[in-house]
Amino acid sequence: MHPTIFAGLQQLGIDSPNHVISSFETYLSELKKWNKAYNLTALKKDDEIITKHFLDSLLYLKLLPERKCSVADVGSGAGFPGLPIAIVKPDIAVTLIEPSRKKCAFLRHIKRSLQLNNIKILESRVEDIKDIVFDAAVTRALFSISDFVKTTRHIVKKNGILILNKGPKFDSEIKQLGDSIKYAITEADLPFSTAKRNLIKIYL
Repeated sequence: MHPTIFAGLQQLGIDSPNHVISSFETYLSELKKWNKAYNLTALKKDDEIITKHFLDSLLYLKLLPERKCSVADVGSGAGFPGLPIAIVKPDIAVTLIEPSRKKCAFLRHIKRSLQLNNIKILESRVEDIKDIVFDAAVTRALFSISDFVKTTRHIVKKNGILILNKGPKFDSEIKQLGDSIKYAITEADLPFSTAKRNLIKIYL
């Protein structure tokens, strides 16, 4: 059992049965293996990947509904934050939206390897998606807050939410939203790091 995975889940107050730990260990191993050819992440060390990808992704759970819900992970890349959310919350239906063919090949491989029945993968730009709506959309891709609202609101239900994870310099982005958009900011501590995360929740 990888001690950083176990301790990180404990710090976040997330149940960590053996099958969840095992899924993260497989994800870590496959990510490193595929990274050699596909350049999926700049991080190389286990503890960095666990902290800055897996645990950082799980911070989104603080703002997602407790009930069963559908979530779109926009610009999913190597699966963040959608895959870690799906691993620990099998009742959340997660759709990974990613235009890169190589990254989608990796995501399909991980879905098969971990037997994640609550995952769907759409090889598409979010702008091209029609006739599908979700309860929430999340991203760790490099969207500004206002761009994320413009680009994704057509795939989120009325009264749905958008969630982004921002570093300390997000004030100017918030000001661009205007008065009509309601939002909330939740500060979160990332385990094993001095970094503060600012989770921005936009109400549609």
